[in-house]
Amino acid sequence: MTRDAPTILGLILAGGRSSRMGEDKAMLRIDGETLLERTSRILREAGAQRVAISGARAGGIEDLWPDTGPVGGMASAMRELPDGEWLVVPVDMPRLCPAVLAPLLADRRAAATHWQRHPLPMRLTMDARARAALEELLSRPGPACSVAALHARLGASTLPLDGLDTRLLVNCNTPDEWREANT
Repeated sequence: MTRDAPTILGLILAGGRSSRMGEDKAMLRIDGETLLERTSRILREAGAQRVAISGARAGGIEDLWPDTGPVGGMASAMRELPDGEWLVVPVDMPRLCPAVLAPLLADRRAAATHWQRHPLPMRLTMDARARAALEELLSRPGPACSVAALHARLGASTLPLDGLDTRLLVNCNTPDEWREANT
């Protein structure tokens, strides 16, 4: 890492109820690791010097705004974590790899970067502007409190999917999706 390279914080969003899966998605196993362990490892391999977990679990940051999805998880985390460059990833992406995250980190044209048609994973510059946007979104009901709305509010940069195997961006919310992702 060069002297000018920013410190990267990885945030794993693992605060959902996993109701459609029927069991805690973070504890599902792939290649001998839980998804939580795997996602943490992938973030570190991608350059995160610190990894934090959003969600009510051992070592996690409890969601202060339950049932507000990823926005609530990020907003809860922003109260405990420092400003800087964040890599925000959901715990339920079994094919995630450092190669998917590297272009997000490299693109600093805007306060946030994500892949086209995929709100997460994302790179987020957590600062006063991002904090204000998250606070504002929490006051909105339902779908208006979304990662896509955060992207719009921050003028996020969108990376084209050209050449990217989009199977690497699959997230699993049901047992059928989990089986399909692991075949």
